[in-house]
Order: sequence, then C-alpha cells, then structure tokens
Amino acid sequence: MPAPIRHLEFGAFELTILNDGHFDLPTGYFTNIPQDVADALADTITIGANLWFIRSGDRRILVDTGSADALKQMFPDTGLAWGDIKKENPTDIVLTHMHADHLGGLADARAFPGCRIHVARTEWEFWTQDGLADAVPEDIRAMVQMIQQVASGFADRVVLHDGESEIAPDVVLLDLPGHTPGHSGLRLQSGEETLLIIGDAIVSEDLQFAQPEVSYALDSNKDQAVTTRRALLQDCVEKNCTIAATHFAFPGVGKVVAEGAEFRFVPM
Repeated sequence: MPAPIRHLEFGAFELTILNDGHFDLPTGYFTNIPQDVADALADTITIGANLWFIRSGDRRILVDTGSADALKQMFPDTGLAWGDIKKENPTDIVLTHMHADHLGGLADARAFPGCRIHVARTEWEFWTQDGLADAVPEDIRAMVQMIQQVASGFADRVVLHDGESEIAPDVVLLDLPGHTPGHSGLRLQSGEETLLIIGDAIVSEDLQFAQPEVSYALDSNKDQAVTTRRALLQDCVEKNCTIAATHFAFPGVGKVVAEGAEFRFVPM
C-alpha cells in the first residue's frame, strides 16, 4: 500500500510531503519532563517520519531519504515512503543529519545516480572520522558503523557546506546544532513568507513545544539542542514562519504560537 502523500504550493515552490511511517518509542527516550506531565504519559510515545520533495524551476530537491529498510527490524512501521522516493530523479539531496532514518535510502548504491548530496561540513566530518566506531559506547557502535558504511558509498557526490549556505535560489541550509554536531535545517523563502524544514531540532510537538527543555535520547549535545530549539521557536513566533519537522504527526506542517513562556504547534 503506498504511503500517504500531501502536496503543498508555497510561492514558486511545489512541496510534496511523504509519510515514511512512524516510531513507537519508550517514553524514557525523553528526559527532563516536568513530573506532572510525566505522570500523564503512557509507556510509549509515537512520533512521525516525514520527508520532503521540493520542485523549483529545474531543481528537484529531496530533503532526507528516510529509513528505507535500515530500521525495519526494530521499527517495522518505518520506511513506508521508499517505494515512492526511489522512483524520483532528484538533482539534489539535502541531509539534515546522518542518522539512519535520514540517510537509509542512500544505502542502496543504485539509487539517485548523479545526484548531488548536500551535508553540513561539521556533520560529515564528525560521522566519517577515523576511529569513531571504536571511540563511541558499545550500544551505538553498530549505528556508527552503518552510517560510515553508507557514507562511503556516496562520498564522491557530497557537497559540503559551512554555516548558512544557498542550495538553490531561495533555498538555504541553516545551522541547527545540538541533535547532532552539524544538524541542519532548510529555509524556503517566497516573498515575505518563510517555511522552515527543521529536521529533528524538535522531535515531539506534544512535549517540546510546551517544554523546550525536554531532551531526546539521541541528542548529542542536550544543552545545545535546548538552546537551538528555544531560539527556533521564538524566531518562528516573531516572524510568523511556517514550520515542518521530520517527526511531527503527518504531514507535520504548521505555525508556532506563544502562550506565556511556552509554545504551541498549530497544524495547517
């Protein structure tokens, strides 16, 4: 059964949002939760898995490639969009970061021939450094080995970026560190309207809008992730940006409103 797809016109951009499934995670993956909120939570939290395909002029930009088959054994409800994604012919792929649920599609060396793959230099250099697999804790060693193996297969097509960097006209890579060392987002600008694709800067709209200090197990630098998240939310309120994130409930697009010191996500 094909994965759900949503089409959105944003100025000159045609945006296709693909549902790559969902993750059922132990609630313990999230920490620093206020006790009254924690008491009301179930044992698991469900988060989405969204991907984006941007058409602008002669550029066809895929943002992340989803899990494909990389996480099926542990999370059987992921990788749903792979059948649709591999039929596309993008000119560019932007990786918000290099976790398996974002680069899993690149494990297929036959996929996306000739496509440029854009990654923040800090992200690429961290994950591809020699000796990393031996230096990390044993429980994430297999993940690092998988990332390095996949990365070696597309290294000759990587375009590295430092800080804010234009991918295509009015499509800019943004530095949103904390979840991973070089975690990135993407800003689409159409006149006065801004759409931000924020990857995993916010993982749970249910928990981290009202409590931006709530941390996620895979955040490599939790303090930095909180700083990035709070600044991002405040910026979205002040500039009335539209926001889209990987792990919000499909299609995961909406606005941010402030409620006192907290924030709330309003889906489109």
